[in-house]
Order: sequence, then C-alpha cells, then structure tokens
Amino acid sequence: MKKIDEMDRNIQLRAEEIGYRLTLIILSVWTLYNCWQTLVNGAKYNPFPGLIMCLVVSVQSLSQTIMKQKMIAGDEEYHEPNRILWMIAAGIATAAIALSVGTYFIGKP
Repeated sequence: MKKIDEMDRNIQLRAEEIGYRLTLIILSVWTLYNCWQTLVNGAKYNPFPGLIMCLVVSVQSLSQTIMKQKMIAGDEEYHEPNRILWMIAAGIATAAIALSVGTYFIGKP
C-alpha cells in the first residue's frame, strides 16, 4: 500500500471539501425547489433532502468537535467544557421542541 505524503493528503482533503460543499449546495437547492413546489403548485412536501442536509451538517460538526476534544485531551493549558454532551443535549431539546410545536399545530382543529 502506497504511503500518502503531505501533498497527496492536501489534494485529497481539498477534493473532499469541494465534494462536501457541492453536496450541501445541491441539497439546499433541492430543498428550496421542493418548498417552492409545495407553496406554488400545492405539491406534496418531501422532507427527505432537508433531513439529509441536517444529518450531514450535524455529523460533520459533531465529528469536528470530537476530533478537537481528542487533540486537547491531555493538554494542561486548555480546559474546555464537554461540548459533545452539550451538543447532544441541545439536539435532543431542539427535536423535542420541534415535535411539540408540530404536534400542537397538527392536532389543532
């Protein structure tokens, strides 16, 4: 197996970054188009692209936080709070609020 040097690693990371950004742009356009079709033409709303986009951004943010926390785990200078637990708690609270509000509006006659 070929060992990747620094230049190849930078090229690979740049290509992954471009692919990630393009994916987010496509999902955003798909979500906005779907919303437009729902509002203008009365088409059925499809939450699939928006959910994928939220999942992708959440996983990226959570993995970045985990990697950062692992890098500074043994360092004496940096003492950050456990952001992973805060992110998970905030996600659960946001989901609970969204479900409560959605249930209220759906159940309202």
